Amino acid sequence: MRKFLFYYTIFMMAGGLFLNSCQKEQFQLDKLSDEIEIHTDLVAPLLYGSMGMGEIVAQFDSSGYVGEFGDGLIYLTYTDTAVDVMVDTLNLVVDGLYTEIYFDTEIADDPIFIGSSIGDTVHFIKSKYYGVETRGDNRLDSIVFKGGELLTEMESTFRHAGFLTISSTYIRDADGNPYTYTMTISDPSGNFNWSESEDLDGYFMRAEQSGDSSVFRMDYDFALINSGNPVNPGEFCEIKSNFLDMGFYNLYGFVDPSEVVTESGVLDIPIYADFPELAHLKLADPRINIFTENSLGIPFELSLDSVIGTAEDGSTETLEFYSGHPFIIPAPSIDMLGETADGEFYINNQTSNIQDLLNIAPHTLSYKVTANIGSQNQSHFLLDTSRFMTEVEILLPMDLSITEYALTDTLEFALGADGIDTSLIKHVVVNLSTINELPIELGLQVYLLDASDTVLDSLLNGDPVFLASSEVDSDGKLLLASETSHNIDFPTEKLGILDQTEYLWVKARMVTAESGGQFVKFYSDYTLDFDISFYAELRINNRDL
Repeated sequence: MRKFLFYYTIFMMAGGLFLNSCQKEQFQLDKLSDEIEIHTDLVAPLLYGSMGMGEIVAQFDSSGYVGEFGDGLIYLTYTDTAVDVMVDTLNLVVDGLYTEIYFDTEIADDPIFIGSSIGDTVHFIKSKYYGVETRGDNRLDSIVFKGGELLTEMESTFRHAGFLTISSTYIRDADGNPYTYTMTISDPSGNFNWSESEDLDGYFMRAEQSGDSSVFRMDYDFALINSGNPVNPGEFCEIKSNFLDMGFYNLYGFVDPSEVVTESGVLDIPIYADFPELAHLKLADPRINIFTENSLGIPFELSLDSVIGTAEDGSTETLEFYSGHPFIIPAPSIDMLGETADGEFYINNQTSNIQDLLNIAPHTLSYKVTANIGSQNQSHFLLDTSRFMTEVEILLPMDLSITEYALTDTLEFALGADGIDTSLIKHVVVNLSTINELPIELGLQVYLLDASDTVLDSLLNGDPVFLASSEVDSDGKLLLASETSHNIDFPTEKLGILDQTEYLWVKARMVTAESGGQFVKFYSDYTLDFDISFYAELRINNRDL
């Protein structure tokens, strides 16, 4: 409007100067009309811009799902942890290892004790092997205890004083000294009871193999000082040992991985919830990448079972492997104590039916993980800091096709109380020109609706292909950008309809190149250039101003 007034003012000033320079007597000024009307055309550029594919995607990415490969191919990705096992949370060594030994009839019948004099000390020595209990098929070779205690209890009904020494060359303290402990039997009344707890933190126990079991030996030296009292039938000395609250700093032997790594659960895949339009796409090369971090000294096979994707509508698809499964998990060797071995495994079209699974746009992925020793049979070790972790990466390269995808939206539209003054405008044409490198075709129509949702008119003539797709080669890469030009016609009568319009109903139809018949790729350097200009026929009358 300000431009119209500017031109009108310039025109009036020029006319005034012209009239003042003429001889007044040659004109009948009172006969002149004060009405002035100008018919003119106005052509002006409105907007020019260029949008890169990377910028377009970034505008829709509020969750950090978008990335690009080295060649610029855009992808969506989401990562979550499926398995996270810390060894110090597991009870691999069974608490309450219970040992028991008796001295009874062999003392009463012992000729040395029978022939001894009062005050003589006679030793009775026994050794016993005990199995080390572990969970599953674990076999223990050695262990460095973390915490834990050895609780020893003794009861003697012999009416003799003496002492008991318990020792084991299989159990050593932090300085390498064999375990030994001596208790004095100070009460010869036959009612002697005693107990003692030994802190095992830092002690080292080795075991030896006996068949399929791991065993260690405890030695008992039970000495009686002859008091002169007889040894009656039924008198005894009972010794009980319990290993309690046993943890470990280091554990060596054979460890059944199924006792360490087993997990099941459900992963949410928010990509599909946040991008519901992915349900309308067919992805050419979806992938699931598995990354493992393993500081367990156990090489093993990892199996993924019952991997089921579930879509929003309840439909499901089960993952099937063709090859490369189970996964052979690398592990640190004994010379890598405390280090971590990393593994990478790839689930793709060549190894599985992953394309079928992810093309249902699953919102959740249920799974079960099991570990098996397989052929990885060797000596193992565990530390209290050992850990096994598995991360799952859903990777969706933007290599896809869309055969038919429609979007609709209804927008409120209000011109304000004054509406549009069409007295100055005869006709308006808006031109939109595009150069499109994106392999996608957009059909667009905008309908004008009144307050009762009745269609008053359409904004565009027909149902045009508003944005033509670029041409791509057989690999889905750009060959030739498309160029499109559209004129949107606004005659005076259509402008007047806008006064009655309460809503805009937008319908967009999208399809990839070749009518969705081939997969196409979206690269970050693809651009969409656009140029918007308008042409207006104006009728400017001073009485309308």
